[in-house]
Amino acid sequence: MQEWVMKAFAIIRHQKIKAGRHLVATGLHNARGIETPNADKSAPPVEIMVGTNKPWRDVTNAMDRLGIAKVRKNGNVAVEVFLGASPEWWASQGWRPGIVPTGDTLAVIQAWKAEQLAYLEARFGKHLVASVVLHQDEASPHVHALIVPAQFRRDGREKGTDAGRAAWRLSTEKVLPGPSAMKSIVTAYANRMGAFGLVRGQDRPAGTTQHKPLKQWQDEQAFLSEKLGSEFMRQIDVTQQATVEADRIRSEALEYAAKVKALADKEAKEARELVVMREEILRRKEDATNTARLEVQAEHRRAAEMVQAVEEERASLRKLRERLDGMIAQVEKMLEPIRDYATKWVQASPLVRQAMGAKGPEAVRITASESVAEMEAMRNLMSRRGFGR
Repeated sequence: MQEWVMKAFAIIRHQKIKAGRHLVATGLHNARGIETPNADKSAPPVEIMVGTNKPWRDVTNAMDRLGIAKVRKNGNVAVEVFLGASPEWWASQGWRPGIVPTGDTLAVIQAWKAEQLAYLEARFGKHLVASVVLHQDEASPHVHALIVPAQFRRDGREKGTDAGRAAWRLSTEKVLPGPSAMKSIVTAYANRMGAFGLVRGQDRPAGTTQHKPLKQWQDEQAFLSEKLGSEFMRQIDVTQQATVEADRIRSEALEYAAKVKALADKEAKEARELVVMREEILRRKEDATNTARLEVQAEHRRAAEMVQAVEEERASLRKLRERLDGMIAQVEKMLEPIRDYATKWVQASPLVRQAMGAKGPEAVRITASESVAEMEAMRNLMSRRGFGR
């Protein structure tokens, strides 16, 4: 019995994708937009390498960029390319289902998926690669790519203004050649993956390929299409409801923002008016304070002037008193000889002494001192009125 040795194979497959439900169903499967029975929910999520989470829109957007508007009824609008490797090879690299890869395993995955993208862009052209996703939730990591099967050429069948005009046109046959050429494509892909230790798989012997009856295949495809189509319509309804809800929330948010802005503007205006009012009150207080300060200063000056005038008057009166005191002293000095003479005269003349009696000497003193007494009385009067200090 011949022993078969399992090898690490590079795997590449192609499938034609028609417009409409077929394209949408394929996109939903690739982006995990629908339930996938054999997918591990604990595995890392789908990684979108090119495009968005709506691969069917990525295809139509790529066609729009190329200016492709005409699609034949039941015509192919995309080619799905499956790129992978044997599960045994992934296991040898440390990859395990449901576990987020790290270290060397993660490095291998990063290098491998980068090489897949480089292969697709080199083979088809970057402008035709509409969607590329990486799955790690099944038996082994693999890539699904949706390619727009277009060529820039002239179509001799066109009539009118488009006759003979070169343009991008859908042509699946040009992208997917016959079986012989396809073998060369598989070989070229395997050779490119040789850097990872992968080899080309063996072709099945002629006549061993088993095909399902056409009716069975059509029934299965119809069932899958109907199931995926209803799921797609349900998701469209959910999307529309989400869009309506998002519009409502956006409208309410804008309305609320407008109200908040109006309130903020009103409060800002009132705050500015309050600031102006307070500044005016402060200015008036400052003016009143300055006026009062000036009045107090003027009153202080007037009081100082009055004090100075009183001091000057007192000084003048002191000088006058000093003069009076001097004059009195001089008069006293001048009267002293007269008193002495009068006393001697009274004492020497018997007739005068007889006429004046016993009070004669005192009368002489009073008469002689009359002027002095008047001056002394004036000085006492000034002292009592406060001018003698």
